[in-house]
Amino acid sequence: MKIVAITDSDTALAFRLAGIETLTPGGDENALSLVEQAADMPDTGIVLVTERLARAAGERFEDMMRQRHLPLFIEIPDINSEMGTRVSAVSKIAAMLKG
Repeated sequence: MKIVAITDSDTALAFRLAGIETLTPGGDENALSLVEQAADMPDTGIVLVTERLARAAGERFEDMMRQRHLPLFIEIPDINSEMGTRVSAVSKIAAMLKG
């Protein structure tokens, strides 16, 4: 299984250096289509999505994050931001396991 990162171009560089496939939208309006594209890629086990692009993808991204078993969607901070008050993927997974 492979990892795919959906990020801005600056953050993508770090992932590419690590050998991770990246998708970079031309603008925030393309974020959801890239999330859906990554979800349909064969052998994708994990999709990393930066905070800003996850927010731009909207509720559909949140639904995919909660409902799909594979690939696993994980929201990450980008190179210039911190997660702030948003709930991390780890917190969401822990809450789901608690019931």
